[in-house]
Amino acid sequence: MLTGNLFAQSYWGMAPDKVRSMLNEKFLAVQGEKSDVFQVKDRTIDHEGRTTPLRIYTPGDKKNYPIILYIHGGAWVAGNLDTHDNLARYLCKGAEAIVVSVGYLNAPEGKFPGSLEQCYDALLWTVKNTDELHGDKKRLAVVGDSAGGNMAAALCLLARDRNGPKIDFQVLINPVIDNTWGGTLEPKGDEMDSERWIASQYVKNPEDVKNPYVSPNFAKDLTHLPPALIILAENDMFRKSAKEYADRLIAAGVPVNIYTQWGVGHLAGNGARASKLARESLDVAVAGLKGEFYRIGQ
Repeated sequence: MLTGNLFAQSYWGMAPDKVRSMLNEKFLAVQGEKSDVFQVKDRTIDHEGRTTPLRIYTPGDKKNYPIILYIHGGAWVAGNLDTHDNLARYLCKGAEAIVVSVGYLNAPEGKFPGSLEQCYDALLWTVKNTDELHGDKKRLAVVGDSAGGNMAAALCLLARDRNGPKIDFQVLINPVIDNTWGGTLEPKGDEMDSERWIASQYVKNPEDVKNPYVSPNFAKDLTHLPPALIILAENDMFRKSAKEYADRLIAAGVPVNIYTQWGVGHLAGNGARASKLARESLDVAVAGLKGEFYRIGQ
């Protein structure tokens, strides 16, 4: 089981596809019970020259289910609809919600802002097609883990700034909120080198790491964002910046709940496979989603 820092080794000198294969193998190696859901469908959407695979999970045969737009983690270079299938199923069954999982293009083939735009494309498509999905667009949450937590936070900023679809709730699980890594994306031989390599694969230009859609903590204005549940891990190197973001959201008047799972590190692989270790945090996410969906529905 993955219990520490998934990105502890340095990736400098490794080809991106090798890192991708290695991380995906680690994700898939974690054992977790597979949640049965009513229906799973794959489809592809096209928008402004971008093609994005989606996987849609439905909890039952009723109508007006709440909707979760799910953005998977994997350090941008890895992760896909299959590696995070268990997590999406867990959310679908536990929260009794439709889950639309976004298969954005991995870095470095998919760089900022392209992969974030794919998530926005998925958001637009989901809201436009709620009747087909048997969903309720008045109860729409965005959930992301790790790099996906970064993109979920950025997507909420982007939707606000573009006057886009209303997102009712955001759940950020072990999110990567700051990609500046000591002010450089060059290797320095310290514990942040792998994160520097990962960020260098995601952005086209090093200065992009201070873009608030890459590092949400650089957003000057955090008002008028969806209520948030931010789930942290005690020994996660990303915890400090995520806690700072949560505190800034609170200061901006955004309702925020913060939960910390103690005694664990970054739960990317375990969460992806919905392992027993990760279920404490995932159950908090499910409870938060159900509570918010119920509140909105009243």
